[in-house]
Amino acid sequence: MNWLMRVNVAAIVVYASFTAALVVADIWIFPKLDSLIPPPPTVELAIRQGEDITALREISLVLFDHVTAQARTFNELISSGLFWTRLHFLGAMGLACVNVALLIRLRRNTL
Repeated sequence: MNWLMRVNVAAIVVYASFTAALVVADIWIFPKLDSLIPPPPTVELAIRQGEDITALREISLVLFDHVTAQARTFNELISSGLFWTRLHFLGAMGLACVNVALLIRLRRNTL
């Protein structure tokens, strides 16, 4: 029974460290990521060769909308992934804690 208790305590420590690492990544690492897809090269060519200010302004606004939409989508994906990852780690850690509590209760009742 001691080995079972040690395995469960180790599971709690591992999941607690994963949860702490996820919180650190959520607070300090993920907000600084720049994972946006660059616009197609034809846009750069149109900007470089364009002489009409109105056309350049329209291209710039399209690019701005493109980057804004990508940033919004990326942030939503990160937020959703983090939510489900947190839920998984907290659920597994809770299950391990309940298991340890039941083992302690069983140990006290058998002694």
